[in-house]
Amino acid sequence: MTIQEAAKTALECQDACNLSGVLASFKEIVHEVLWPEARRLGHGTEWVNQHPIVTLFLSKLGSLNRGYYECDYLHASDACEALARNEKVEYLHQGVQS
Repeated sequence: MTIQEAAKTALECQDACNLSGVLASFKEIVHEVLWPEARRLGHGTEWVNQHPIVTLFLSKLGSLNRGYYECDYLHASDACEALARNEKVEYLHQGVQS
């Protein structure tokens, strides 16, 4: 799976209703796509943890749990859409603002 395919999967998962299926896809993408990409680019844990694909998956998992995950969903979604189109993305993860 490519980073473009992973971004598309993250976007498609936003309509999912099966938490275990979303979690299985998330695990595969983190291990098979994001970590190899991080290593290739010379990045580490923070890069993986704050990737827009991760943000979308965490948002969906929180929603399936009927919980609340505060994130910059719109920017993460825009970044994933750009990645899915194989465009260069400059995404700056925005944490919870106090």
